[in-house]
Amino acid sequence: MAKLKDTPLIPSTGVLVAAIVAAIVAAILVNLYIGQARSAYEAGSKAVLQLTEDIARGGTVQDRHLRIVRIPKPLLEAFDRAVKAEDKDAVVVGKKAPRNLYKGQILFYADFLAEPGEELAINPAKGYELITIPIIADSAAGTQLQPGGYVTLYGDFDVDPDPKREDIQIEPVMHYVQVRAVGGSTEAVRKPRSYDSIQVVVRESQARQLLQIQKILKSRKFTVTVAHQPEGMETAEPEINKTILDLVEKSRVPDDLVLPP
Repeated sequence: MAKLKDTPLIPSTGVLVAAIVAAIVAAILVNLYIGQARSAYEAGSKAVLQLTEDIARGGTVQDRHLRIVRIPKPLLEAFDRAVKAEDKDAVVVGKKAPRNLYKGQILFYADFLAEPGEELAINPAKGYELITIPIIADSAAGTQLQPGGYVTLYGDFDVDPDPKREDIQIEPVMHYVQVRAVGGSTEAVRKPRSYDSIQVVVRESQARQLLQIQKILKSRKFTVTVAHQPEGMETAEPEINKTILDLVEKSRVPDDLVLPP
């Protein structure tokens, strides 16, 4: 009998096609699984800020010093007060570090509070007044509203000239107002809570105007949003929105207000 030649086992074309199709299907299923797992992870996670390099006390935190990382759901409780990614510009960028911060550190809101016991000194210059601004509670709640920080004042105004009708609109009253105290205290806010007032230093004329504006607010209180520290505020001063001053003029608010001593 003639000896059979050894030949390699070559699969048929149908087998090859089936194998390729199976591999493609498997890859698609794996990608779908990874995508679903990633979506589930991100849905239950929290995006926070992490330092990419050391920042010495007094150094200014820049955007390049930060990266966004996600905290998985099982660890969220431990990172409850970590700075959210969406608060980067309002809370972190451009702020000076009150203490040494280190590479790899997850940033917490408390990292940008003053040292324990440190208070903001208030000594209005001649021609200026320290006044209390009533605010809607929770409009800037938590530890983000800080003495020394900046806010924008908003108000709810009835802009319909017909007294029988009402058209309430939210309008900015004053931008870049520095907060001197929160709830009557000049100490840094350390525990999340709501506040119903802030204290600010403004020119005497502005103090009277703000008190007049308060009288025509629908809620009789201002809404505040935390603002990024503006550049050049050493020489520039915040101004009251002229449109709002026109509303005060049209409303004929009596000018018999007595400023607090």
